[in-house]
Amino acid sequence: MTGSLGLVIEVMVGGLLAVTIGYCVMLDKRLRAVRQDELVMRKTVTDLGVAAERAERAIAALRNTLGDCDRTLGERLRVAEQYTTDLEEQIRSGDDILTRISRIVHTALDTPASANYDPATAYTADVNRLTPSRINQTLAAAQALAKQMQARMGEGKRDNVA
Repeated sequence: MTGSLGLVIEVMVGGLLAVTIGYCVMLDKRLRAVRQDELVMRKTVTDLGVAAERAERAIAALRNTLGDCDRTLGERLRVAEQYTTDLEEQIRSGDDILTRISRIVHTALDTPASANYDPATAYTADVNRLTPSRINQTLAAAQALAKQMQARMGEGKRDNVA
């Protein structure tokens, strides 16, 4: 019996060795697959690092571009505000000139100018009442007023230059 017991133990050990060898072969295949995946993973990580570096450079370039755009937009806004201010002053000046011309026309027509006079609504009626001599008088008065305004504008420009 001891002989057969030894044989049974050896067969069991042989079977366990066969199972162990099979398991080792299976582990070897899995380890090779993991190593191949590791190479792919390293390449992926390297590519990801390169892409991240490119993205950082692109972000830096975008920040510089954004700063340039911000400065340019700020300058353009300041220029636009200057133009707006100049246009508002010119509109006020034009309104003053229109009011003065309407008063001149009323004076030429011997019609007293009222404080509530609206030149736009009375223009057609005033033109229809003007005679050629009064038109010439009004034109002369308007030209004189224009020369005065040009002289004032010239003084203002000289003051700004100095």
